[in-house]
Amino acid sequence: MAKLIARVLEKPKFLSHQTKVKDSVFNEENEKGLEDFLISNPNDVNALRNLMEIQIKNRKVVEAINTIDKLIELEPNETEWPMLKSHLYVYNGDLELAKIGFTEILKNDPFRVESYHGLVMVASQEDSIEELKEIKKKVEEGIEMCEKESKKSELRDFMLLLAQILVNESKYEDALKVYKELVKEEPKDFRPYLCQGIIHTLLRKKDEAEKCFEEYRRLVPQGHPYARMQGEETDITWEILLVMM
Repeated sequence: MAKLIARVLEKPKFLSHQTKVKDSVFNEENEKGLEDFLISNPNDVNALRNLMEIQIKNRKVVEAINTIDKLIELEPNETEWPMLKSHLYVYNGDLELAKIGFTEILKNDPFRVESYHGLVMVASQEDSIEELKEIKKKVEEGIEMCEKESKKSELRDFMLLLAQILVNESKYEDALKVYKELVKEEPKDFRPYLCQGIIHTLLRKKDEAEKCFEEYRRLVPQGHPYARMQGEETDITWEILLVMM
């Protein structure tokens, strides 16, 4: 879900002013059309979903959250809506509401790694070392649970998150060890290569970074949101990406 937000909120490169204006007008017209349609069809889930996506693209975060509230009302068992709502709170700077949302999700599903990602983003924005330590402890507990219950996919996601927390703590060598172990376990997963490349970039190790990025570009699926990364991003962009992955 963080990838969805990253995709719809990213600023397109190399677009002319005229193209941007046309896109903006097109989105505004679509938004108005959907709002008019929903007046007589207030419970149309597809229309609400489309409206929400346009609102996010138009940076109308408060309006998008209101639309998600309606979707939650119509689809109370859909777990993606509370997750997306919490991520939007992070984007909008409502960190306490985001924290409450992610924590509530974890009460119902302790293996929901993306909620821990969200809590890491909140702790990072708040510069809260203590909160990050507490999240790290819970992630380590999650790793133990996954090992006991043989949840390999979730275990891998938890390990990726642990490495990202280590990066946040500036423990780059420890993080690299985790990523290298993940590569050994599954060499076709592009994520550890990308993360290693980011770390080497932050450490100004250009040659090592390029080797990792080359492998990442070879493995990343076409059309994946992170396939857009070209190695030209700023240090801040890389740091944000590490937290969101």
